[in-house]
Amino acid sequence: MTEKVVQIAKNLASIPRLSPKIEQERRASVFGMVQSGKTTILGLLEIVCIDYANKTNKPGGKSNFHFLVQERTSGIRQVSSELRQGMFPEKTPPNVVFEADFMMRFGKTFGERQLRLPFCETAGETFTQMLERFGKGQYDINPNMQDAELIHDYILDTDAIILIAPVTRPLGLEKEVGAQLNLPDVNLSRLLAGIYGYKMEDQLKNPMYRKIRGIGVFLTKVDGAKIHLATRHINLETKEGVHYFMSKYFPETYAVLGWYGLENVKFWPTGLEIESEENEFGQKVGKIHPANPSRGFKIAVDYSGDTVKPKGTYENPMYDLIDWLKNTVMA
Repeated sequence: MTEKVVQIAKNLASIPRLSPKIEQERRASVFGMVQSGKTTILGLLEIVCIDYANKTNKPGGKSNFHFLVQERTSGIRQVSSELRQGMFPEKTPPNVVFEADFMMRFGKTFGERQLRLPFCETAGETFTQMLERFGKGQYDINPNMQDAELIHDYILDTDAIILIAPVTRPLGLEKEVGAQLNLPDVNLSRLLAGIYGYKMEDQLKNPMYRKIRGIGVFLTKVDGAKIHLATRHINLETKEGVHYFMSKYFPETYAVLGWYGLENVKFWPTGLEIESEENEFGQKVGKIHPANPSRGFKIAVDYSGDTVKPKGTYENPMYDLIDWLKNTVMA
């Protein structure tokens, strides 16, 4: 290893955390394990942001909310378009990194505040491997510039964490696609603990340390677990239901969240409505998308409003997310 490479790594680590030009910017990084619904969540967020902007910004008046998607290598706009057509997005291949930035700008009495959701479309397992590789001073031993930059942008420079956790996985309602799906709770808790560790080290070394202002957790794919949740008398719309579900099915992750402080953690159960049809036995089953069977079930679509959008229990959680970002992360 050359001294030049080592010096580049050190220079990267010493880059100032905030540029004077965007000193008002805050960040909330999105993480999830393989096939947890990360891409779908970002697509739904864009759909809701369009409605939020239309309702917030009155004609002829001052605009109070703007958003911009910088796709980089991840096509969030295509995901939104496909969701409006009733299609789930394509699954992201393992060990592949796609990146996008979701920008939000909120108007205030004096000036504006900007928030960035750096979205790394890579499995949480991959991020955990990066953290293990770069832990304990290994920047000086084996610096990988791309991985180091991801850790810098998505962990050290973040003010909040958004986790994506599918409720179907621990209930055994998904087909196994490799060993990574067997331990969703262990993998997610390792990722979260690794982020904590990096932030604590940064607090000791960096005078411009950025603390974690809040953690949000999307409990995704509720649509695929309705019957099973009802059979177990679990209502994820209540704090008691979330507590029971997390304690039983995500105990490791819930314990790590408890270390941070559950009073500072928000949970949002979300799901999409699947169209149904009768099979040869007269039973109602999910309808496969007729135009693109490889995408699985067809999402029901609402054409009655001002905009075309998929049906489901995601709008209120997304509106609450935007308010949470504005009032907690941006405070």
